[in-house]
Amino acid sequence: MLPTLQPDDSTDRPLPTPWSEYANWLTDQWQCLLESDPPELDVQRFLEAHPSLLPGADGDIGPGGHHGPEYDAVITEPPLKGIARDRRPDFMWITLSTSLVTPICIEIERPGKHWFNKSGVPTGEFTQALDQLTDWKVWFSEPENQSIFRKSYLRDDHNHRQLLPQYVLIFGGHREFELHSGIHAAPDRLRKKRDFMARSNESFMTFDSLQPRESRCNFATIKLTASSGIELHRLPPSFTSGPVTRELASVARDPRAAISKTELWTEERKAYVLERWLYWKGFADNLDNHSMPQIYSPRTGE
Repeated sequence: MLPTLQPDDSTDRPLPTPWSEYANWLTDQWQCLLESDPPELDVQRFLEAHPSLLPGADGDIGPGGHHGPEYDAVITEPPLKGIARDRRPDFMWITLSTSLVTPICIEIERPGKHWFNKSGVPTGEFTQALDQLTDWKVWFSEPENQSIFRKSYLRDDHNHRQLLPQYVLIFGGHREFELHSGIHAAPDRLRKKRDFMARSNESFMTFDSLQPRESRCNFATIKLTASSGIELHRLPPSFTSGPVTRELASVARDPRAAISKTELWTEERKAYVLERWLYWKGFADNLDNHSMPQIYSPRTGE
């Protein structure tokens, strides 16, 4: 007998940060960070905390992904272990559709880097970043590595689907391609040249083009470790627990560190999310060998 679903829909529970409030705060914080010419590590940590800024979760990159990402989460610095040299993108979504699994590997660089030099030639920093994407393509081209990827990242019910990886480079700023910036004499031509340099299954973006999307408001950030497997790394302030939480809670079993770091939450909200996370973990454990369909209906409780 399946356990009974018991979402908490009480009106007096500590609520998540409303999306409009969070999105306005996040947009301001993101702009301030970019204007400070931050190092890459600071950008990495910021995006880990706020994955709604990252492209690729909801079918906006590549041909698939309309079923959403595995575990409703992005993976930070995912290890791609295989034959020859191992790889480690900065981020990776693994999105699903009826017949496809789409790993979306994301490379970020320091926002202050330029795409082109004064002569209109790609900078060494850009070509080096592009080489990272080439390395990932080579990695995924090896059947042995594809098999390792499936065993490492996919659940059994997804293993029959075709792999079609996508590769995203987030680099520099849009200002480089504005005439009034004075960086290039013909910025429109260079922007077109940049777009033609993207090869098959590749997407190029600037950091200031990233905007928070409400469709990603509930996605978490996870990481893989050798000792404990999947760990919850960060939760955004807009996160709402509920029936869909059970899948991630069943594998990321100790969320306390991630919850404690969530910005804009009161201590009451943090304690509440921990309580509900543990409830959904227990619910998943009690399913035993039964299966339940994923629930995509609008949330009415946690």
